[in-house]
Amino acid sequence: MKSSSLPLPSNVRSAVDAALGAGPIAEQLAWMSWAGTVWRMTGNGRAVFVKRAADLAPERDRLAWLAGRWPVPEVAGFFHESGDDWLVTREVSGVPMYHPAVGWEPARVAEKLGQILRRLHSTESADCPFGFKKRGHVLIHGDYCLPNVLVSAGELSGLVDVGGSGLGNPEDDLAAGIWTLEYNYAKGLAGTFLEAYGWPPMTDQAIEKLRRKYGR
Repeated sequence: MKSSSLPLPSNVRSAVDAALGAGPIAEQLAWMSWAGTVWRMTGNGRAVFVKRAADLAPERDRLAWLAGRWPVPEVAGFFHESGDDWLVTREVSGVPMYHPAVGWEPARVAEKLGQILRRLHSTESADCPFGFKKRGHVLIHGDYCLPNVLVSAGELSGLVDVGGSGLGNPEDDLAAGIWTLEYNYAKGLAGTFLEAYGWPPMTDQAIEKLRRKYGR
């Protein structure tokens, strides 16, 4: 018997059952906003995320292209039901860097966030079908905030919420990184983050101007 009571369309439910296997399924509301809702479904020692939103095709398509390039979730199902898209993805390992289990001081988080972003931006992306090919553009995450960057054993293990990924201005991810560090901790970490990334030194005024570019 499946123990989950979450009302899912039958085809979405079938995808969840297939991904988790036999046995009871537990559900947890993971995130909800005007943009959509995400549930975490667990069973048989495995977990998947079910996301419901108006348009998830961009995220589905990017997950397919990024597979093997970045550590992104595997798509276990995609459907359009009840006027919305439903995306089922398998859970990737790791937790955000600010999670108590990681035990890092804010400065260490800022440093690692910059180092990871430098590697992501160096990904070969000449054939990327998303974003805009322009001088200086690189493969960006599109929402490079701490909850979307997972680590395990001190190293990058997963990237989630990649619906905005594609060729773009690296400053977009840098702005998000500065914003997320200030939001989760306090001001004063941007310099460590930017230095670890390899960005030229900036004044406090320039850093604040960059932070405000993050479209939140």
